[in-house]
Amino acid sequence: MIKKVLALIMAGMFFLAPLSSAQAEEEQEVEKPFETPKEESTHPPLDSAYYDPPVYEEGQEPPKTSEPPPVEEVEGLEFLMYNQNGVMAFAIIADHEKYQLRPVLARGQVPGRATVSQMNAPDAIATINASYFATNGVILGNTKIDGLTAGTTYFIRSAIGIREDGSTIFARQSYHGVIQFNGEEVVISGVNCERNSNTVVVYNGWQGATTGTNDFGVEFVVQDGVVVNIFRDKGNNYIPPDGFIVSAHGTVAENFKDVYVGDMMTFEEDYVNVEHGDDFNEAIHIIGAGPTLVKDGEIYVTADAEQFPPDIRVGRAPRSAVGITQYGDYIFAVVDGRQAHSKGCTLTEWARILKNNFGAVEAINLDGGGSTELFFKGKLVNKPSDGRERLIGDALTIIKK
Repeated sequence: MIKKVLALIMAGMFFLAPLSSAQAEEEQEVEKPFETPKEESTHPPLDSAYYDPPVYEEGQEPPKTSEPPPVEEVEGLEFLMYNQNGVMAFAIIADHEKYQLRPVLARGQVPGRATVSQMNAPDAIATINASYFATNGVILGNTKIDGLTAGTTYFIRSAIGIREDGSTIFARQSYHGVIQFNGEEVVISGVNCERNSNTVVVYNGWQGATTGTNDFGVEFVVQDGVVVNIFRDKGNNYIPPDGFIVSAHGTVAENFKDVYVGDMMTFEEDYVNVEHGDDFNEAIHIIGAGPTLVKDGEIYVTADAEQFPPDIRVGRAPRSAVGITQYGDYIFAVVDGRQAHSKGCTLTEWARILKNNFGAVEAINLDGGGSTELFFKGKLVNKPSDGRERLIGDALTIIKK
């Protein structure tokens, strides 16, 4: 049974004490509880990928917002609302004993984009936008669904891991993947992402039917740990539903020059909890986004340590978050911004609302800006800042057990 965060007023809504004037005027505060050495990277910066102009289908009409239906305590759900100092935020809290979390990919694959309403399945109690994404729908974060990696990032970023029993892990993590063959080991550049010059990428069933690569490389089709086919200078090959493809280009491809059909080839992955806590490899689902907002019941914003660009790290914006209460119940929360009714939050203000007003003891930031949307019982709760729904890469849902 969900424990009440605060007394509810007026059919499931409540209004909270205003922030102090100093807090209300806070524009660029970002708490930095620690400093993490920044690792050198050979990859280009991703600032341009965290992109926030409107992205939507031509002629698409925005969904109508309305008051969410009332909830009864027997349902194990709470709908909460914050409306003070020109900031309006909403939260759904779901009993972890009655509900479970499940990620959803846009159009069921990477790359691909869809609206949150399109990913809001009929059996979903609530749906919220999730990971950062590139304009083609490639997921920019360590993401796993049903035990299979859907996307990766080379940054150390915050994530939520969801175990089979519904328990969660909140921490910063890194991804490490290697291909092993003939006594050799090659580190991959990513999963289900663009194969750039001199890189090796693994493509699996979440990529869709084919790799989408050009002809300037070599691709190894692997099933049951055995290379069953090799395509040299021929890209966009079909991915076996029960296997994967290793796609290499340029200097990295030279590492595979002595690999032949029939050779053994394995793919090993490690989701590393850099905070030395619970093992992310135990999670069947992972959503990577960030930064961390609330940790062990305290405000704990890690935007600098996670090397987020200024458009995410600084200033007020619409924002989304996922977290848990002290009882392990799930929190989906959004704050509107860039509109007359709500100016949005800085990351630290957002963390404060999540902790003090929505009862979060753990929470991470999700993609925000025009992507911020929350559906509850089939109805849109907030008002997207684009004035309509945006096409995004994935979402996170609450469904009944």
